[in-house]
Formats: sequence, structure tokens, C-alpha cells
Amino acid sequence: MERLGRFFSRISQRYLPDPMVLAVLLTLFVMAVAWVAPQSDALRDAGVGGRLTGVTGLWIKGIASTGFLAFALQMCLILLTGFGLAKAPVATRLLDALAATARTNRGAVFLVALVSCVSCWINWGFGLIVSGLLAEQIRTRFARSRIPCQYPLIVASAYVGMMIWHGGLSGSAPLKVTGGITIERQLDGESVSVQVEGITIKHTTLSPTNLVLTGVLFIGIPLVVRGMAGRPGTCELLPEEAGPSVGPLESSAAPAGERTPADTLNRARWLRALIVLVALATLVMHVREKHWGAVDLTFVNLLFLTLGLMLHRDIVSYMAALADGGKAVVGIVIQFPLYAGIQNIMSGAGLAAAVSHFFVNLSQWGGEALGVAPGTTFPAATFFSAALVNMFVPSGGGQWIVQGPIMCSAADHLHLSLSQTVMAVAYGDQLTNMIQPFWAIPLMGLTRVNARQFMGYCALLMLLATPVFIAALLFF
Repeated sequence: MERLGRFFSRISQRYLPDPMVLAVLLTLFVMAVAWVAPQSDALRDAGVGGRLTGVTGLWIKGIASTGFLAFALQMCLILLTGFGLAKAPVATRLLDALAATARTNRGAVFLVALVSCVSCWINWGFGLIVSGLLAEQIRTRFARSRIPCQYPLIVASAYVGMMIWHGGLSGSAPLKVTGGITIERQLDGESVSVQVEGITIKHTTLSPTNLVLTGVLFIGIPLVVRGMAGRPGTCELLPEEAGPSVGPLESSAAPAGERTPADTLNRARWLRALIVLVALATLVMHVREKHWGAVDLTFVNLLFLTLGLMLHRDIVSYMAALADGGKAVVGIVIQFPLYAGIQNIMSGAGLAAAVSHFFVNLSQWGGEALGVAPGTTFPAATFFSAALVNMFVPSGGGQWIVQGPIMCSAADHLHLSLSQTVMAVAYGDQLTNMIQPFWAIPLMGLTRVNARQFMGYCALLMLLATPVFIAALLFF
């Protein structure tokens, strides 16, 4: 396993470009495919010049879409509120205590992977930040104690939780379907859009099969990445570096003896307590109104905002913690519009639908060739189609918008489980996060390690985990 890990690491360091460069390459590739082989009638009937105008128009509309920009803001809020919670004094002390338990390279890899899996299952943004901060804490301790380690593998361990996040409490697809699913049905020879009743997280995220799979992954992933870790003789000593700087808002108070009314308000704990009470009341009302459907992105953001404010001394201290985490969202702010443009081309040019329909047909052909029912081949086909689409649309929520209704319509036509289909899309989406570095951007900002240094280990883990996810879907 150690040799395989080093082999895949060498491949990624040689061939994996910077995440921004990859986003540009994917943009150009999707534009070229949509121009040469469009799948929508409007683009297909247009001339060469008209196709080019139509494709660039779709790209611009994607970048400027208020829906995508609002979703990007939600993603940034998840990361920032997760960072604020992870930087709370009680959380910092816990991370320091956890880091102290890692005394070897393999121990550090196992610990960070376990924390990443558990925390990303709770909330992907929180998990990325917590595991990244833990990796940095271990790095500092190892450098001071002169303990050799494979720091890129430790960073990879901090990222592996993104392979199970979509089956967790912040998973976009399971949360989005709580409000209902729009599918296409054939009535009297015509295609009609039908709104199907929502699926609660009791049948997706909290289903017995998903919980068993989660338990298996909680144990298996840390053990696998630990097996990739080398012995002390194959590791390297890390140089000591200065710790993170103080957030800019922490130093904004007036000098001692010159406390102003503004300083008093800035440090007022009663003001923090009031907004926390308002937020808690809002959360309670949200849950009472939506019950199982309450756990959506808005709920998660407000929950982590509330907990972060509760655990910090005052509002200014909380804002200073968020300011320290600002660098973690820079890549998302810049790259998300590019992927929004890709997503709009994939949708508007019919490419996402073509990929989805291809895998639906492939599942039927495979079922006929093997002599098995569609229920055996369709979940795997959905899983692999989602894994492919995720390379171009790395946002779980965005991917569900362009692919989810198509796969659910096919499942409904074949009289198969919609909840199983939802989780097949979720599992496929999270699988290729291990080779799509978009969500590694915050981790790169925290750890100062380039994606190509650690994503080779993640690629090997992805290959090993693929049959595990397929087996889970067959029992769903």
C-alpha cells in the first residue's frame, strides 16, 4: 500500500495542474464539445457562428446567474462559519489536545483521516477546516519535536472526508429532495412534469444502509491511508515556521486607557448573547415548521454561525477568526463562477442530459446482456454518471440541479427506488472529489501544500472505495 501511495503521488505531481488551470482547461473543453457536438436542438440547428455565440452566451449567463452566485455565497458561508467554530477557544484547545496524541507519522495520518471523516460527515465545510487546522497543529508539533513525517499525506488525510460528505448531514442532494422532486412522466404519449412528494433524510442520509456504510468508511478510510504512510526512514523533517498572524479586527481596539464607547460595544457580551438568542429562536421555529426537512443549507449555516458566536468571547473576536479564514475561500470566489459557466453550458447545450441518458441506456443494455433486472445495473450506472459529471460540475447542489431530475425520472420509469437514486448521485459526486481539486482549495490555503502534492494518495483511495459504494447501493 505504501508503494502504491508513492506511485500515485508521483503521477499527480507530474500531471495534475493547478486547480485554477484545471478549471480553465475544463471550461475550454466543454465549450469545444458544445460547439462541435451540441445536444440541444437550438444549438444543433444554428450555424457555426451561431453555435459559438450560443455557447459563449450560455457561459456568460452561468457566470452571472444570481442563483449560482447565491449558492457560491452559501458555500463560502459554510466554510467561514465552520472556520469560526473551529477557531473558537474551546475548539482550539481540543485540536491541540488531539494533535498531542499523534507521536508518529502513521499515527498522525490515521488521526487526521478519522477526524476528517467524522467532521465532514457532520458538515463538509466544518470538516475541511477542522482537519486542515489539525494537520497544521501536528505539523508545528512535529517540526518542534524533530519528528519526521509525510506532510503531503497528512494533508491528504485531511481531505479524505470529502469522499463521504454527500452521505452526511450537509449532503446537498438529500437536503434538496426534502422539498420534493420534479420528474418527467409519459402520459398519453406526452412528457409531463410531475412534482413528487419530498424524501426525508430518514430515507437517505439516516437510512440504515447509509449509516452502515458510514461506519465502514469511518473505520476503513483511516486504516487505508495509514497503510500508505512510510516508516520514519522514508519521511522528512519539517522546518519550524511562525504561527498564524492575529486577525485584523483583533488589533482594532483603542490603546489601553483610551477605551471608547465603540470599544465597549465591540466587546459587549450581552450584544452577542442577544443575537445568539434570536438565532436560536429562529432555528427552533425552522425545525418546528419543516420537521425532517429542516436540515438544509440555511439551517446548517445558521447553526454554525450561532455555535461560533456562542463559543467566542464577543462579536469582534468571532469576526477576527473569520478574517483569518478568508484566504480559504479566495479560490472558491474566483473559480466558482467558472464552474457555474461550465454547468450552464452542460445544461443548456444538453451535455449533462446526454451523459445521464447514456448511462441510463448503458444500464439497460448491461442488464439485458447479463440477464439481470434494471434494479441491479441502474444504481451503478447512476453512480458512475454522477462521478463523471462531478469532474465538470464539482458543486453537489449544482450537479443535482442538472442531473438529479433526469436520473430520478429514469428510476421512476423503471419503478425503482428514488431514495436509492438520490444516494447513487450523492455517492458518485463525492467519489471523484478525490481527483477534482476544487474543494481542496480551502485546505491548500490553510496548509500551504499544493493539490498535486497530495491528491495522488486520494486517487488511490478513490479506486479502492469504488466497489464499496457500489456494494452499498445494491443493498440500499
